[in-house]
Amino acid sequence: MPRMLTRAAAIVFGVGNLIAAALLVLGVFVALPARWWPVDAVAAGLTGLEFISGVALLADVRVARRLTAVAAAAALALGTGVVTTLALTASWLAGVYGPVGRGGALILVLVSALTLPYFVVWPAIQLAWTRLGRDS
Repeated sequence: MPRMLTRAAAIVFGVGNLIAAALLVLGVFVALPARWWPVDAVAAGLTGLEFISGVALLADVRVARRLTAVAAAAALALGTGVVTTLALTASWLAGVYGPVGRGGALILVLVSALTLPYFVVWPAIQLAWTRLGRDS
């Protein structure tokens, strides 16, 4: 793969990781009304991984791809867990609480739809990119 294409992809992924880190901070530390240390600790760790890998990609550091693979794997695992939990909770709310639960379920489905591209699809694409770079 030509160096120019690889560098352009690294810049796109670096900026994307910085955006994902910012969205995580906004979603967890600004939007959530209550603090719970397990959620805060996991969010802080993933934010740090996304931020460090984004900066490493933009700075063209030698270990940038490895950092990106670690951050993407963590984001994919956590994102898949969050989206699955939101979907299961939404279905439970709608089933148990009827019309009232459907309103809460709609909010959870919306949050799940907003989470899916940034913390499931994006990391999966990054993992494929890091794997592609290793094979070539």
